[in-house]
Amino acid sequence: MPMKSVFLAGVAALALVGCGGEGGDAGASTSRAASKAASPKAASPIDAKFSLKDAAPLDVDALFALMPGASRPTYASADFDDKLGATVLTDLQFTDPSDGGGVTIDRVELFGVDPDAMSRVNAATDASVDAPFETIFEKVRLYGVQPNGEGDDAIINFGAVEIDKLQLRQGGYDDTQDNPALLFNAFDLGGLYFKDISVDATEEEGPKVQAALPDVRIVGVSGGKVGAIVINDMNYEIVQTEATMQAMTGLLGEQGALLMNSPLRSFIAPGNQKASVKSFVWNGFDLSGLMAFSLKGEEPPYTAKNLVRLGSMELRDVETYINGELAYKTEKSTVTATESTWLIPTKVRAKSEGDTYNFTAYVPEGEEELLQIVKDNGLDKIKGSSDMSWDWDSAKGGAAFKTNMDMSGFANLAMGFDLDGLEIEKLAEAIGEGDEAAVASIGQFNGFNLTLKDGKLLDTIFDIAALQMGGTGDDLRQSAPAMVRLSGAQAAALNPRIQGYVDAFAAFLSDGGTLEISANPDQAVPFADIAAAGETGPQTLPDVLDLTVTHKK
Repeated sequence: MPMKSVFLAGVAALALVGCGGEGGDAGASTSRAASKAASPKAASPIDAKFSLKDAAPLDVDALFALMPGASRPTYASADFDDKLGATVLTDLQFTDPSDGGGVTIDRVELFGVDPDAMSRVNAATDASVDAPFETIFEKVRLYGVQPNGEGDDAIINFGAVEIDKLQLRQGGYDDTQDNPALLFNAFDLGGLYFKDISVDATEEEGPKVQAALPDVRIVGVSGGKVGAIVINDMNYEIVQTEATMQAMTGLLGEQGALLMNSPLRSFIAPGNQKASVKSFVWNGFDLSGLMAFSLKGEEPPYTAKNLVRLGSMELRDVETYINGELAYKTEKSTVTATESTWLIPTKVRAKSEGDTYNFTAYVPEGEEELLQIVKDNGLDKIKGSSDMSWDWDSAKGGAAFKTNMDMSGFANLAMGFDLDGLEIEKLAEAIGEGDEAAVASIGQFNGFNLTLKDGKLLDTIFDIAALQMGGTGDDLRQSAPAMVRLSGAQAAALNPRIQGYVDAFAAFLSDGGTLEISANPDQAVPFADIAAAGETGPQTLPDVLDLTVTHKK
């Protein structure tokens, strides 16, 4: 049976749930507030003055009568404000009959609620996927939203919430079909905006978490699309309790417990961690291609393009504090993934610019020797950047991953690998035959490279190791090459190429410089062959992959 009254009841209870949208087909809602809300530089739509001309008072009791009796809210007063053109409720309370909890809202402003539109939605005889939209209301504003009851692990309060221009399809949606796409197709919302969200969460054996989100906006969700998600000036704090530390120590085992009781414990689980993000913007999330098939009850073909577009994300001015000291900052980070074949992204780019690191923040109070090591090696003022790319040619089967991390004066790491044989039609055929590891079954290895350039990385590693083991970093570093050659002698006897790897690694530990590891077989090697060689003759893998390890000063 199509969901009608219950669907409308959910609309009346939008104080408890939220979804947003704009776009889609001709019925999609639009609003001036939504168009501006997508920009992080614009003020929140909640802050803008709004009034509705030629508005009429709303019969609130008739509205709430759409809800099941036990779920109907109560309120202290309901008045019509002529200047706003809105029906205003005070002290609105929703109570959960199962546990007595619920939500209290200090003030509700209802703009342009249309009971006739609700009736048309409810009166429709079927819930077709292309039924006309009806505008249910122009705007709803909620102020002072807080939970009732005690004992929850997480308490979330909202200073204000705005639900902008809701539209529903006539007939609601048919819940007899197990298809989430039907629900998302049945509504359209200009936007959902939040002000002053506060989160306070504590678990019995978990950390204490507090978060503040002064400005959150979801804009343009309709027909599987999300135009934008904007978060401004977010910050959170995580405080580890004694119970958390004990639980984590138990999970890490004996070696982990040693680290948790060493000067390195703050690198694993800092007692206090704070972070802030000036702005986060996510544009262009789009599942409409996938929804088009889902609404028809069809499985999309594996060769379908751009069923999933993850869009682009940008974060600005991200800062992380450890035990009250700035540990990391990045000016700008971006991720884009706007192309896909079937449900798999075919082109992804990520980049971080203007990074700074200060590892003294991870040094526990009182660990003066470790603090001096970190400072002496310049780890209190490292500048850096990073980038990553993924490309997959689904028709020809080639794929490439590349990443580079530059920590100026400390280390530079560049890595990449190339794959082959991943044609989408071959993958689809293997999956269709029940192969749950199709990529591993038909994929081929085409190449690998890793370049590690040392600055202060090795000095730091040996100095910290000496702090744990005794002696000096220089002493450990002088003895390390001999230990590497001794431990690698047996492996070198199995394959002459391994001796060159051992010598290159030993020289890198001794002299620093650059270590390069690459594998470039004459032709692509099936993953299955690599796995077989690893089981029956691992000493042959260097020849199979044409593995080389070289050291450069």
